[in-house]
Amino acid sequence: MSLTNLFNIVAEQEPFAIDTLSWWFIAIVTFVFAAGAWYGKGYLGHYESKPVQFRMHWLSYAVTYIGMMVLFTTNNMLVFLLGWELMAIGSFFAVIFENEKPLVLKAGINYFIQSHVAVLLITAAFGWAWSVSGLLNFDGIRSFLAQASEMQTFVFMMMLVAGFGFKAGIIPFHSWLPHAHPSAPSHVSAVMSGVIVKAGIYGIVRFASMMSVGQTTVGVTVLILGVMTGLYGILNAAVHRDFKRMLAYCTIENIGIITMGIGVGLIGCGRGDSTLAVLGFAGALLHTLNHAIFKALLFFGAGNVYVATHTRNMEELGGLIKVMPQTAFVFLIGSLAIGGLPPFGGFVSEFVIYGSFLDGFGADGLSIPVLMALSGASLAIIGGVSMLTFTKSFGVIFLGEARTQRPHVVHEVKNGMLWPSYLLMLPMLAVMLMPTLFFGMTTSIAESTYNLNMGAASTGAIAGFAEILGKVSIGFVIFAVIAGIVVALRFNAVKKAPTHVTNTWGCGYGAPIKGIQYTSKSFARTLIELFKAVLPSSSRYKAITTEEIFPKDRSHMSADSDFWENSLVNPITSGIGKVLDKFQFIQNGDLQRYIVYGLGYILLLVASATLL
Repeated sequence: MSLTNLFNIVAEQEPFAIDTLSWWFIAIVTFVFAAGAWYGKGYLGHYESKPVQFRMHWLSYAVTYIGMMVLFTTNNMLVFLLGWELMAIGSFFAVIFENEKPLVLKAGINYFIQSHVAVLLITAAFGWAWSVSGLLNFDGIRSFLAQASEMQTFVFMMMLVAGFGFKAGIIPFHSWLPHAHPSAPSHVSAVMSGVIVKAGIYGIVRFASMMSVGQTTVGVTVLILGVMTGLYGILNAAVHRDFKRMLAYCTIENIGIITMGIGVGLIGCGRGDSTLAVLGFAGALLHTLNHAIFKALLFFGAGNVYVATHTRNMEELGGLIKVMPQTAFVFLIGSLAIGGLPPFGGFVSEFVIYGSFLDGFGADGLSIPVLMALSGASLAIIGGVSMLTFTKSFGVIFLGEARTQRPHVVHEVKNGMLWPSYLLMLPMLAVMLMPTLFFGMTTSIAESTYNLNMGAASTGAIAGFAEILGKVSIGFVIFAVIAGIVVALRFNAVKKAPTHVTNTWGCGYGAPIKGIQYTSKSFARTLIELFKAVLPSSSRYKAITTEEIFPKDRSHMSADSDFWENSLVNPITSGIGKVLDKFQFIQNGDLQRYIVYGLGYILLLVASATLL
């Protein structure tokens, strides 16, 4: 088949189509990309003296956005892969902006390779569907799944879940995130964490809607993966001291929460329970929006801290609220939202997912109710550890005293790096004040995407749930008004009173030192001890014994690593490296042999073309 014929086939099969699911993702991605571009202009201001590097970066940023738009608007497998490749290549070059740093280049190559492992899995699944149906558009996948057995459907969907899981960060396919996010510029980290990983979520939601059988089996598998991903992500986030790496693991956690909602939705489809399906998918889609916003907000705050202090290590920070009050406010709002505290958007979407667990708890039989109960308990643990994580992060970075003396004066960043954060707060405020509106939008998307038959009972149950969300919003408004009145009255009462500033009571110790403050590591020590099986940590420290009345000076070193990376990824890459080492003789530095290699390759191509 010639390339021209292939293009003609693609054109004849209507390669582009946009529905409500497409518009939802287009709106989220466009908004975060625009905010990221605004922030990035200020963040990369000092690189404008390097015009080639600067222009290349923004070109790759634009290519990434174009690739994602192709993904969300295409109705063709080949065009989908083209969009995926544009997104992968563009984001790779955006990540390695500071490619003169070896760790940045290594992280970028790691991301690039794993992105293309994902491409191989997705291409294999698409090729299977095309070989059976003979169609390159998504109708070919629908046709294939309509005649596939439940086992074939499960294998096909697991290939796609694994392929999209690499991009989304579902464990054990997540290992690129903790390396790429800290290495990329902060606006790229915000875009990658906020929306690029959502390309994987979009792929799972889109192609799962084409299933004819096996939704329950796939849904249970996806739900279990989501629970494992959420728990693993937040446990690792709680122990890491690099605040951008911590945020990367929080991305994995929130992808787990979204995946849990998708799993519940598929279980609802498989069991013919429209209420369960709508609550699961609506919660997942709503959390997709909320996570995109508050994670971009947190990465902008992290970027501000990095620009001002030139370090990502929490243990070297402290007291920044005094010199960076606006950044502290931005990070605090993001921390409250990601912790799932009411009335922020994270609470709204997680509340919907909790509602899906409660609805599923009433299902017939024993297995599904038990799974829903365990999933709900896991989500509660995720929320609790998330609050611990951001209490630690905000406290260590912004409160207390500076743990180390910076070689320069630390001050607040320019307005060009602050206003994008305030822009991101607008949709956060909208979700807080109008949760029923956004819940209604996501329920409509779920109904249309999965062709759900909403009876009177399901419609009534969803309407009742929306009413609860509305009451939560009204309660928040009342609380905010009362709090505002109290603050205004207090301010009016004390504005003319004399003030005297002094140190707070030091518990009888008048000369505190910076070194006795809690560190990020000490804050999470108990958690590390409880989950040391999945939170590998190495340290060199000789503990103080009870006999040492006057202990000698000690030094302490510790390092954290990734359980799945150590147990699965590193052994595989090490094995591949050993095999490739056997072929090092090919790269011998002999120019004449290289010419022979090229001629041999050309002859092989000619022979293949002749035979075909």
